[in-house]
Amino acid sequence: MKRLAFVLLLLAGCNRASADPSVDEKQIHIPAATATRVETAVLERSPASLRLTLPGEIEGIKDARLASSMGGYVEAVHVKAGQKVKAGKVLLRVDTATAGARRKQARVELETAEREYERAQKLAGVIPQAELDMAESRLLAAQAALGTTGVQVARSVITAPFSGTVVDVAAETGEVAVPGAPLVRVVQLDPVKVSVSLSDRDVVALTEGMEATVSTEARGARFKGQVTHIHRAADLRTRSFLADIEVPNPDGTLLPGMIASVEVDVAVAKDEIVVSQDWLVTKTDQIGVFLNRKSRAEWRKVELGPVVGNRVVVSKGLKPGNELVIVGHRELADGDELLVSRKGTCCTAGRVTYK
Repeated sequence: MKRLAFVLLLLAGCNRASADPSVDEKQIHIPAATATRVETAVLERSPASLRLTLPGEIEGIKDARLASSMGGYVEAVHVKAGQKVKAGKVLLRVDTATAGARRKQARVELETAEREYERAQKLAGVIPQAELDMAESRLLAAQAALGTTGVQVARSVITAPFSGTVVDVAAETGEVAVPGAPLVRVVQLDPVKVSVSLSDRDVVALTEGMEATVSTEARGARFKGQVTHIHRAADLRTRSFLADIEVPNPDGTLLPGMIASVEVDVAVAKDEIVVSQDWLVTKTDQIGVFLNRKSRAEWRKVELGPVVGNRVVVSKGLKPGNELVIVGHRELADGDELLVSRKGTCCTAGRVTYK
């Protein structure tokens, strides 16, 4: 009851004070609005790099599946799987006897055509011109036939197109090979190639000649490589771009078919203002940030550059020394009073540092 009476007396006094014109309104104390508690970071220029981690598949830098274009009887197989071979090494012979016999026949026909043409030339003016022309045509046809059989003889002997390792032999002596069917596979394992798929956002960050690090679950080591080729058109089915990373493999540790993880560090900015995307505030018609200016929030519109993971380069609107609000900025309006609870420096390796 005593407390209630005190409250009633206090209210009555306030009413009398407000009704009394002799009371100066300036003497009435109105508490200030509560300041927003925030954290800030003083901006510095810093480099920014983006680390891309991409899945890939290891392949031989060269991979050839060799076949007989004409097919035929497999006369000899000179290699076995796992054997290392030099460029030009004879791997198989397929119907070389038949191809050789056809060449001998073509050579005999050519010799006959040459004799007939020589005789026709000697009788030029005596025999009709049509007969001389026909002898010349037969000579040209015989020369072409000999050339064709020469190609057949060469293709009946399958040789290694490059130095590498025979990884598969799909023929036995005595079999009849189907034209175009792969008979032996040769792969060059040093260096190897790692093929990776890239999105349209990531492919523009890569350049040929960049260094890359390759690792596999099967091998504990990490291998240094280099981006050697970036395909300039996307796969129409997956809408992804392909890139090739070449990796030295002198010990044959990396094998075709292994799944690899490729890491590439991409330098995006050098001595630029780089901030977290989470520190940005998006409005209807602009993007900006809040700065701390004399304990008051100041709205600042910014223009953005390249994106670096969860960070972004600010191309316009900020400069070194600006104190950026990084926590509590979502609830701010321009001019709000601020209470800074913690102040750091931005950025070291993308992180705010505090003293």
